[in-house]
Amino acid sequence: MHIFSLVWDGLHTMTTFLAHQGANMNKKRWLILAGVVIIAVVGAVITERLLYVREIIEPVELEISYATTQTEMPAGATCAGGSEESPGIAKEILNLETDDIFVAGGSNPMPDAMWEDYRFRLPYLKNSTRNLLFTESCFFRSPDAVVDCQGDNCFTITEIVEDHTWLKLTTIAGQGCYPNADGCNLDDVEPGYISITTIAKCHRLVFEGPTLYELADGRGNRYVMHATATGTPDITGPQLPEGWTLTAREISEPLVLLPFGGGDHCYYNVVRDNLVQSYHQIAYADEVYPPETE
Repeated sequence: MHIFSLVWDGLHTMTTFLAHQGANMNKKRWLILAGVVIIAVVGAVITERLLYVREIIEPVELEISYATTQTEMPAGATCAGGSEESPGIAKEILNLETDDIFVAGGSNPMPDAMWEDYRFRLPYLKNSTRNLLFTESCFFRSPDAVVDCQGDNCFTITEIVEDHTWLKLTTIAGQGCYPNADGCNLDDVEPGYISITTIAKCHRLVFEGPTLYELADGRGNRYVMHATATGTPDITGPQLPEGWTLTAREISEPLVLLPFGGGDHCYYNVVRDNLVQSYHQIAYADEVYPPETE
């Protein structure tokens, strides 16, 4: 039973008792009692709401592990939207109750102009607006679709707000913060920290370059920047954990990135710095993630 219901039942019993015992109570006393009742009910509602918010924003503990070998995209797979062109700006929302991420898609996606000022209500949270750096994108299966799906059956489409359609893009498998949990809160990453989110996402990305922005932890794990909040990569502004570096490097041929896990699995590690710049992991120091020694 919700806190609100418990408090309401208690207050109802109390006021009924007082009404029977104090039929001759003057107006002032009744006003005081009414004020106490209102304050108690409002307090109960606020408390319950805060507990709900706290519950749904708790970080997801990583309970899976996966092989750090790339997963091949099935031959003849359909790309969501029927095109491999990058949309430029990602319009994504997170369901905090289910840890699913949706992207505007399907037959009636939310227009850019509406997206800019629209305020979502819990459990939905608007992902930070990000300008994408990859040049081609093929989302070839929703995380809850069967592996041998074909065509449109590979994509889960749902209506969420005002009849707009959203495509299930990702499910969060786990979240972490380095060097410790103190520096990360949803999209906010404190200077000197990075957030790490492991996601189930069947997505092929192509970076044509000629410049890539590569994050490295000094232990063999490397990440490529795929999005920024401003549209302009910043390699000097981020304050990274000790031993981490961010550099620009030139490439002579496109970087094609596929999910990891091997076989039928699709996993990515996505990292964010304190400037809300996001990175996909492209190289692992170990054969399994998380490392078996940890």
